[in-house]
Amino acid sequence: MTYIRRRIAHFFSTFSLYNFLLLAFGLPFLTEGLFLFLRQSFLNNLYHPPYLFLFLALIFLYGNLFSQVQANEKAFENFSLKAAFVSFAYWLLLSPIFFFRFYQMLLAWQPLPANMLSFLFLYRWKILPIILLFYVIVLYFLYRAILVPKYLKKGNSLKQSIQLSWQQSKKNPVKQLGIFFLIPLIFLVTSLLIKVGFIGLTQLLSRQSTAMILLLLYRVLQNIVWALFFLYLAASDKKAVVEDDRPKTTFIWMGLMVVACLSLYSLHYAHAFHVQKANTQLTISHRGVSNQNGVQNSIEVLRKTSETFHPDLVEMDVQETADHQLVVMHDEDLNALADKNLRIDETTWKDLKNLTLKENGHSSKIPLFADYLAAANQLNQKLLIELKVTAKTKSTIVQGLLPLSDQLANHQLQSMDLDTANQMKKLFPMLKVGYILPFDLLGAPRTSLDFVNIEARTASGDLIQVLQHRKQAVYAWPINTKQQAAAYRFLQVKGILSDDLAVISAPSDDIKARTASILQFD
Repeated sequence: MTYIRRRIAHFFSTFSLYNFLLLAFGLPFLTEGLFLFLRQSFLNNLYHPPYLFLFLALIFLYGNLFSQVQANEKAFENFSLKAAFVSFAYWLLLSPIFFFRFYQMLLAWQPLPANMLSFLFLYRWKILPIILLFYVIVLYFLYRAILVPKYLKKGNSLKQSIQLSWQQSKKNPVKQLGIFFLIPLIFLVTSLLIKVGFIGLTQLLSRQSTAMILLLLYRVLQNIVWALFFLYLAASDKKAVVEDDRPKTTFIWMGLMVVACLSLYSLHYAHAFHVQKANTQLTISHRGVSNQNGVQNSIEVLRKTSETFHPDLVEMDVQETADHQLVVMHDEDLNALADKNLRIDETTWKDLKNLTLKENGHSSKIPLFADYLAAANQLNQKLLIELKVTAKTKSTIVQGLLPLSDQLANHQLQSMDLDTANQMKKLFPMLKVGYILPFDLLGAPRTSLDFVNIEARTASGDLIQVLQHRKQAVYAWPINTKQQAAAYRFLQVKGILSDDLAVISAPSDDIKARTASILQFD
């Protein structure tokens, strides 16, 4: 513990109060201002690609400040253009971490081509781990090259600076693990815990004035955490800083900087409170269940949920068997519900119909979609029908809906496969058809579909605004807590899917829900 205390004390001695306040309030003021400017330019259709140069200029500013703090220099003292551009490249590679909000907003408003996004979503569990591993390797090389700008400022060549940084950052494996992985992870987890904690604190609110104070305190604490992380990265191989005497005007500028930053946050949050208005949402039972009242996607639980909770829609899943029968089933295989190592698309209906599914103390048979649809129509219960496609069924599953076209009236269709969703809209133009986003970090492809069903855990306010800007309805899944449901109510989301419909119908306090919504999605 003595060693840890000594290292912490040394860390806090490696930066000045001026640099700390500059990182906690000065740069965040510029960052927030640019972020809000870009967001409004998108909302008002005034965005132009050259605006991206402002974002790159912000990254350059961070990089230049990083090299100055690292070398214990004042602004533009011993300026090196080569060191500045190396720091810029360094921070450009770090920008997905430090400027995550910018990338999320840009990808929401300027999405990748639809076919590319659909491919990434369909094969996400194969592609994303590779991308993540590659980025971790890049971060490791950045860690080993962290001192390059400092050595460039001392007059060394780029090659010599890389070699010196590599030697200086060489540690034993345990120490390297701590410096490279554990300490940054602590900063990240701390930031997430602050967010979760403040969302929880919204339950204590009763007035907008206290909500504003809570939001400002949240932003200040987040700024402090990220300022300390910045200083931690710059503290490698640094000695203690000797505070020099600064003129009184410096402290006046520092005070104005803090006031300007807090004022910008206050104006932004006041605007957020003004524009947020709750709406009445469609209640959608996820897989037909509510609070584990039966086997998912069974006719028995459809009847029970419909007659007890009267949801606006019941979401359910349709797959195609090996002999081209449409059945109601979510999982591609029967391992979880029937303890059978069988895939739906490789098994015939004859072999499936006698199997018993067990879940939550209930049991049921796999129903044919035609039977499930007939039961829903008898109950006058509207369905949200998801077609789950595989490589074997993609070319034929939609055709299986055609004989049921009359019975499908007033129901809605959706799929996680964009081609399938577009095909359904072409064949059933009078029905509402949507696309399911498996995660929301890369934005949503541009489509002419009626709605987009977003994954709630990775959703952002910008993505929801984009979809609404396109005149597409937004559904969100899965919403399983009262706090989540209350937060989404203020985002004008059209419908929310839940495994427990009681959380959707629960009333929410206005100021508590509004503040939680701002904290979660802003």
